[in-house]
Amino acid sequence: MAYERRHPSVLLVYYLSVTLFLMFTSHPLLRLIALCGAVLLMLSTGERAPKLRTVLFLSGMVVLTIIINPLFSHRGATELFFFNNRPITLEAIMYGAGVACLMLSVILWFHLLSRMLDSEKLLTLLGGVMPKTAFLVSSALRMIPFLRRRAEAIQSTGRSMGLYGTESIPEKLSGSGKAFSALVTNSMEHAMDAGASMKARGYGSHKRTHYKRYRFRRGDLAAIVLILCLDAGISVGLASGEVWFTYYPRLAMHTGPMTNLVLILYALLVLLGPVAEWKERLKWKYYVSKI
Repeated sequence: MAYERRHPSVLLVYYLSVTLFLMFTSHPLLRLIALCGAVLLMLSTGERAPKLRTVLFLSGMVVLTIIINPLFSHRGATELFFFNNRPITLEAIMYGAGVACLMLSVILWFHLLSRMLDSEKLLTLLGGVMPKTAFLVSSALRMIPFLRRRAEAIQSTGRSMGLYGTESIPEKLSGSGKAFSALVTNSMEHAMDAGASMKARGYGSHKRTHYKRYRFRRGDLAAIVLILCLDAGISVGLASGEVWFTYYPRLAMHTGPMTNLVLILYALLVLLGPVAEWKERLKWKYYVSKI
């Protein structure tokens, strides 16, 4: 994968650029571009298909956001119909759709960030400047999947022992409580062993050193320069005040060269990730064909 060969600083600058513009602008086209870019990046990196419950949760969140807003907010000049003697307006529905698109885009982009910027890369970025902070962050990121795997192992062992073999709800709750108690106890013992091991190895007794796996190459510098140039163009366009979209009292959007320029630049910024992955795949297929 292309992201595995990039320096972590490139990934951090890229994701911060995409998500900051996404979260601090209300233009729906920017949000739609970010959502499409996240889906393309997930497909290009070989992301495995999400579980059914994840799809249902995200779909339910989107539908609820679109439905709830017009039920509580009746602003807008375009009345579609009346529900419980209150108007349901097109502007309220579109505002809920914009918020749902924002929430879904942010969730997908931060999911990709957590996958590509793992604890090892965080240590590379912060290990020399803030070693304690880097250690805490990397440990926190590692803790959630570690506890999940350990909980699955404990539950599997409990099922083999018959803790979840009955249909009685009290017995199921009792078995779940025992599994949770075992998980907490095991986690505390693991933390004590890790602390004793770190103390035995002299952690904190002198200046900390760290292994640097990633080297900052000219390609990484070129990528950061390109991202910052796109950021500068988007920032200038947003600061001009000509890129705006209003939901109330009617849907209105400013159209012009500056708006088109900002949308094009943001689309180029978002597509940097998928394009890099596609380029890496084509290069790999080319090399394989030459064998």
